[in-house]
Amino acid sequence: MATDKQKVLELAADRQHAQLPVEANGLCQAEEPHCGDLLRIGLVVNPRQVVVDAGFTITESACPPAVASAVIAVQLALNKPVLAAYTVDWNAIAEQMSDSDGLDKEHVHCAQMAELALKRAALFWGQRDAVLSCPGVYGIVIRTITIQNRQESGEMNEN
Repeated sequence: MATDKQKVLELAADRQHAQLPVEANGLCQAEEPHCGDLLRIGLVVNPRQVVVDAGFTITESACPPAVASAVIAVQLALNKPVLAAYTVDWNAIAEQMSDSDGLDKEHVHCAQMAELALKRAALFWGQRDAVLSCPGVYGIVIRTITIQNRQESGEMNEN
């Protein structure tokens, strides 16, 4: 397997989508636990369920293959139905930055992180209308944030 280093460097330098769209209605993140890279992907999905804009932010110290993976994930989602964006997998991302033999195994986690962030953003978009029918899903998130904020401010007592 061989990562095409020239392709990776060119993709990593492409900063066209290196910011989250302000009007993103599908937004989520993935973190790579070993290197600590944090990737956020935001999607703008129109009423016809097509991804009309997308962008990302990533940890400043992220390696070029991680940045390239984010660029590719966003490019593969743009102008596609949100369901097609959801079906993008790490292999499709890896194909874009490797030669015919695939990625070096030390770069596979970058493509997997991009896949996960993209899938989560598409799922978030799909669940945003489910708040009324499934309030518990969002209630858990809200309570977690509230508990963390209270703990940070010292409002909560330890039992």
